Amino acid sequence: MYRPVKFGIMLLIAVDIALSSVAVLRYPALLHQHRAWMYLLEPTAVLLVYAIGTMYLPSRKGDLWAVIFRNATLVGLITGLIELVNIVIENHILNFTSGPLVSIAFMLLVFILWGMAAAATAWSSRSMRAGILAAIAGAGICMLLGVAGGFFVELLVAPPDPALVSTWAEFKRSGWTDPYAFGLANALGSGFTHLLIAPVVALVFGSFFSLLARFLSSRFI
Repeated sequence: MYRPVKFGIMLLIAVDIALSSVAVLRYPALLHQHRAWMYLLEPTAVLLVYAIGTMYLPSRKGDLWAVIFRNATLVGLITGLIELVNIVIENHILNFTSGPLVSIAFMLLVFILWGMAAAATAWSSRSMRAGILAAIAGAGICMLLGVAGGFFVELLVAPPDPALVSTWAEFKRSGWTDPYAFGLANALGSGFTHLLIAPVVALVFGSFFSLLARFLSSRFI
């Protein structure tokens, strides 16, 4: 199962990089803004780190790693689909309306599912480390899917309205003169933030749920 998972993750990484590159090619004026190249470099750098990690993990063999990969892939795909649904709702693609509570609910659901994957892995393997790794790997898969969806929508299909962007306090403080470019940069920055923070959040939730699973297993098994 290692090779299909590895191929799928690498494909998602390539898609994310391609989408950000296409956005810049479609609107090269973005790079004329102050330090705009950083908004393209940051997510690309994180994605390359993801690629290096992906090349390393599938080389590990054994039943324990099979459990980690199975649970990480399952929770990554499920939470990635949840992220895509959230993106559709947030961008009003299907005329859905949402508020901050809806986004928070989606976010907490995703975090808890990462933790549950960690707990299931830790319980079956008797290893907290395995549970934490499953949560982190699942979060990575989730964010690769979510960022691909976010980039596709916010960079290519429905970029933020320049008239609306021009009212943002962030745009006014930036010193930029092109609100359309700033909207694209904001989407790239959001992708970078999600890719960077997701493993940290998964580490926290994975550690807590793995510890809980180990505590319960010691009491009931």
